[in-house]
Amino acid sequence: MTTNTVNQRIFAAWYPGFMSRVERSGQAAIRAEQLSHAHGRTLEIGAGNGLSISHYPDDLEELVLLEPNPRLRARLAARTDGPGVPTTVCDGDAHALDFPDSSFDTVTASLVFCSVTDPARALAEVHRVLRPGGLFLFHEHVRGTGARGFLQDLLNPLQQLLADGCHANRDFVGELRASALHVDEISHLRMPTAMPTIVPLVIGSARRVSEDERTQTRQMAESQSI
Repeated sequence: MTTNTVNQRIFAAWYPGFMSRVERSGQAAIRAEQLSHAHGRTLEIGAGNGLSISHYPDDLEELVLLEPNPRLRARLAARTDGPGVPTTVCDGDAHALDFPDSSFDTVTASLVFCSVTDPARALAEVHRVLRPGGLFLFHEHVRGTGARGFLQDLLNPLQQLLADGCHANRDFVGELRASALHVDEISHLRMPTAMPTIVPLVIGSARRVSEDERTQTRQMAESQSI
């Protein structure tokens, strides 16, 4: 069971209202398009107060919603707009997912990897719980370039304090490419908000592939670089 810290309580007090405004400005459409690709038994890590759940397909086998913040988890459990499939809301830690190996067809994460303590470890857990061929759908804000990146670096300590550990300048794409997951697609967008530290956005998908496929992909990349 995760703890209920002061930072968690502060974050849970302002985050749902702020993100609801962002959703109405266009973020909801981004979520809906991406989550339409979820299938089978699906796990969302860091589900928050449930901004994603109304966008999941109604033909999922099961939806498991993991949220470590107890106040956000209570809001999540109270929602009634999810898909008409068996749904479970649970506590948990992205660094040590309490699920067997190869137990999900899809894992999703939305604005989560900015806050995890060890992104590489969390991505390894995503890889572990995905079935071979399983899909990881991500939707994350990242460090920008030029003056934007400098501003994010400058304001990062304040953002971590106010947003329960959220890093304004995290290189999620670099962490993902260094993981065991095979990246299929990445799109660079802008989050529809005036908050400058979280505007750069990436959405996309990755897969758990077999060791043979990973070796083949690496060999192809090496041959093309010669």
